[in-house]
Amino acid sequence: MKRIRLASILALTALFALALLLTVDSARTQAQQLEWALAEREELSLWHSQGQLRADDLADHAQGAYDLVSDLIDVDVDRPLAVVVWPPGADPPDPAALPPGIGEHADIRHVLRNSSGDVRNAVTNALIDAATGQYAAEVPIWMRSAMGLWSAGPMPGFFLRRAGSVTIFDHEEYYSVEQLEVVPTTWQFQAKYFGQAGGMLAWFIQDWGPDALAELFQTVASGVPFYDAIEQVYGIPEEKLIAEFTENAERALLLNWPYIESQNPPFYENLNINQVLIIAVTIPGVIFLFFIGKRLFYD
Repeated sequence: MKRIRLASILALTALFALALLLTVDSARTQAQQLEWALAEREELSLWHSQGQLRADDLADHAQGAYDLVSDLIDVDVDRPLAVVVWPPGADPPDPAALPPGIGEHADIRHVLRNSSGDVRNAVTNALIDAATGQYAAEVPIWMRSAMGLWSAGPMPGFFLRRAGSVTIFDHEEYYSVEQLEVVPTTWQFQAKYFGQAGGMLAWFIQDWGPDALAELFQTVASGVPFYDAIEQVYGIPEEKLIAEFTENAERALLLNWPYIESQNPPFYENLNINQVLIIAVTIPGVIFLFFIGKRLFYD
C-alpha cells in the first residue's frame, strides 16, 4: 500500500514538473516570437511589442521624463538607456527573451504595464540611480514616487488634488516618515500618499530651489543616509520633517495647484460648550412642540 502511494506521489510530481516546464518553454517561445518595434530618441531607446505607433508615443513620454528630471537634479545616465515594455505573460529576467539589438552594456529598464506613467517612472528611477550610484537604495519610495509625478511635468494631477482635499479640506494628518516607507494598497490612501509625496517635493523645490535638490542626491551619493542628507542640505532633522512640511503644506499645494481653494475648518470645531448645550436642549424641544402642535391642530 505504501509503495502504491509513493508511486502515485512520484507520478504526480513528475506530471507537475513537466507541466511547469512546458509553460515556461511556451512563455519563452512566445516572447522570442514577438515583433518588437524600436523607437529611438536622443537619450534612450524604447522597445514595444504593439506596433511602431505605440512605441513612438511612449518613447516621447520617456524622453520628456528624461529631460525634466535630468534637468531638475542635474544628472545624466552614463550608459545607453533601454526601456523594454513587456506584454502580459512575458518573462523579463530571461535574457533570451530580450528584443534583438539591445547592447550588452545598456541600462535595461523593464516596464510590465503598457502605460506612460510606468515608462516615465522607469526613466525617473534610472536617473535617480545614476545620481546616487551605489547608494541608490537609500532613496525612499516616496521620493521616487514624487519624482515620477514630476516627470509628467510640474502640472496638477489627480493624486495631488486628492492630497489637497484630504489635508486641507478634511483636516487629516499627513503620513509619518515610517508610514511613507510602504505604499498603501487602496486607491483612496494611495491618493493621499502620492499627493503628500508630490507636495513634499514641491515644498523642497519652492523653498530651496532645484540646486538644493541636486545637492541632496549628490550628498546621498557620497554615502550619507537619505534623511541625514536632508538635515545636512535643508537643515531639517528626520524627526521634524513631517511637522515642518505640515506647516508649509497648504502654501506648497496652493502655489502649485491654485484651483485647490483653502476652506475654513468645519463649524463644529469652533463650537463651545454653551453652544453644544443649547443645541442639545433645542432639538428635543422642537420635537416636543411638533407633537403638541400636531395634537392641537390636526387631531
